[in-house]
Order: sequence, then structure tokens, then C-alpha cells
Amino acid sequence: MSTIYIISAPSGAGKTSLVKGLCNSLTFIKPSVSYTTRKVRESEVDGKDYFFVSRENFEEKISNNDFLEYQDVYGNMYGSTLESVNTITSHGSDVVLEIDYKGMLAVKRELPHAISVYITPPSIETLKERLLKRGEDTEEVINKRMASSSHEMTYAKYADYTVINDNYDDALNLLKGIILLNRINHRQLSSWANYLNKINNRIV
Repeated sequence: MSTIYIISAPSGAGKTSLVKGLCNSLTFIKPSVSYTTRKVRESEVDGKDYFFVSRENFEEKISNNDFLEYQDVYGNMYGSTLESVNTITSHGSDVVLEIDYKGMLAVKRELPHAISVYITPPSIETLKERLLKRGEDTEEVINKRMASSSHEMTYAKYADYTVINDNYDDALNLLKGIILLNRINHRQLSSWANYLNKINNRIV
């Protein structure tokens, strides 16, 4: 049985880089590609990083109940479809959803068995430095992000695990450790369940 993982974080905490590193390292886990109405960045590929669509197209998907969760983030819409998740799990792979804290809470309500991991920066000052260094947002957008980041970081307590991204390699190893440990535990539980079923069948 496949496992659904939710990776959430304040903007600039490094979740995108960590999710890419995770999926490149572990072949059994695949990213769910979300839809967004924001403009594509130079480093991004449509259909790989996101499905970039118009707001009209996005709203049509909302009307059709296509989204497992969707959010308005700084004026841009983001959404994860159940179809994308099911496509990955149907091939036997685990799936990772890279979403914000609101999306994390929404998915946990719909899929309580999903495992959530919250990525945090070592400090709010470090987060601002990363956003400025990234150079992908205007000063106005960065100020908006910083205004909400302190609030967003309080939602780490609702996640199953928290990873502090002070050093990328260390954070990636911690994230991989969480995934691998869960996979081992899941297999052990499955083995025990099969063993108990065999015993019950013999008793009956």
C-alpha cells in the first residue's frame, strides 16, 4: 500500500529543493504536480514543476471538484488534484504533496492517514535572507511573505514531524530518514497482519 506524504513550510524555507532532492534520491516516491495560476519562472517547466493554467481554468476545476485541496497564496491560486495522487499510487509508488500549511491541514482532514512533515528555517532572519537571495519575488511580495511567515511557522506543531533546514544535506538526510523509517514500519505491520490472518484462518 502506498503512503501519501505532505511536505509543508513557509515560503523560502527550502521545501521545493528538499522535495526534489528526496525524489531524486528515493526512486519509490514521486511528487504530485500541482496546478497554479502564477506565472512560470525561468527555471521551471510546465507539467513538471507545476501545471500553469489561467484563473478561469483553475476556477473551472474548482467547480468540477477536481482539487483535493486548493489555496489562494499572495493572489495566486495553487491546488492539488486527487487524480494526480491516484495516478502515482496506482503504480505502487509513494506520493509527496508540496503544499502550504492550509493545504496540509485540508489534506489531513480528507486523508488522515497521510504523513505530514513541516520544514522550518533556523530563524525568521535566515528566512528573509533566503528570500532576498532567491531574487524571484518583488520587495512588496517578500514583505507580505515575511509578515505571514511567523504565523505560518506556528503550524509546525500540527505536523507529524518537523525538520529544521539549517543545512540542506542534513535536512535532506533527516527527511529521507523519516520516509525510510516509515516504510520499514509499514512493511513490518503488513507482515504481522498477514501472519495474524494466516493464524486466524487456521483457527477457523
